[in-house]
Amino acid sequence: MSTSTPVLTVNLTAIRANYRLLKTRHAKQSLAAVVKADAYGLGMAEVAAALWNEGCRTYFVATLDEALRLRKQLADARIGVFNGLLPKDEKKYLRYRLTPVLNDLGQVQRWDKTAPPATPAIVHIDTGMTRLGLTHSDFQTMVTRHHHFAEHGIAYVMSHLACANEPEHPKNFEQLTRFRQAMQLLPRVRGSLCNSSGLFLAPKFHFDMARPGCALYGINPTETTNPMQQVATLCAPILQVRTLDANESVGYGAMYNAPKGSRIAIAALGYADGWMRLQSGKGFAYIEGVKVPLAGRVSMDMVALDVSALPADVITANSRVEFINAQQTVDDIAKYCGTIGYEIFTRMGNRIARKYVTA
Repeated sequence: MSTSTPVLTVNLTAIRANYRLLKTRHAKQSLAAVVKADAYGLGMAEVAAALWNEGCRTYFVATLDEALRLRKQLADARIGVFNGLLPKDEKKYLRYRLTPVLNDLGQVQRWDKTAPPATPAIVHIDTGMTRLGLTHSDFQTMVTRHHHFAEHGIAYVMSHLACANEPEHPKNFEQLTRFRQAMQLLPRVRGSLCNSSGLFLAPKFHFDMARPGCALYGINPTETTNPMQQVATLCAPILQVRTLDANESVGYGAMYNAPKGSRIAIAALGYADGWMRLQSGKGFAYIEGVKVPLAGRVSMDMVALDVSALPADVITANSRVEFINAQQTVDDIAKYCGTIGYEIFTRMGNRIARKYVTA
């Protein structure tokens, strides 16, 4: 790893602790782990292995390619694929013992026709997200037309909550009602409704298995104080520090004006690494525990910091700056950018090295 490389340090012990906490939240203590999008950018191989060692046996990914990579690593895991059973992929699901999430009647029909009897699948019903999943009428049709499959081939019926991070949102109760109505058609089949935020709703939302993602990685699943442990720290090296010998502007657009005597540090992190340009003019970083402002716009490969408040002997070239830490979490960065922690993590590119710790 080069000394000029930004580093995302991922605490696998914290991820395991978050899994344990979420498991205690579930009414039946039944938890799968969502590790799609390379475990939200933190590294699927390392995260999945840590969770396996914690006792997790069921995982969800978004795509077939993700599932195939995970299968090479975890031979005995149960792996569900959210994006569904696309045409001509049936044999791969069977060969690699993957569980398709069936999102429409066509997928149900192809799986029922191809898979041996009682080969498990998950049927996804849309209860109000209006994304993937069978409508209620399609679900009724499935139960009628594919009765044997409905009785013997469904591991779970699942849906996805749209507003679980807002506990009093009426959409939660609307979706719960719709999900219960669907489950009444197959009363012996298990259900899975809640995500990370759903685990912090009442037990009536929990059903037989939860599928947390973001909370495993330290993103706050609630509207209150974050109950999850901090998982990731992002730091980058300083390439140069200079003291201005005149009043000067900093960066593209000359939007930051620094007076004579200011000290400006240039860190090796930019929007090509996923550090969003939206932080220009309002972002911060930390050096030796001291909060320092971003000076001007985030560039493709670099960001400038005004380090005038720090003693001159504290920061030099090769010093490291923390952009995400316990003082400034991924949720804080997301607020600056008008987005969510999921996007901050998943945007981080491959120029950022991943380092894994267990302390």
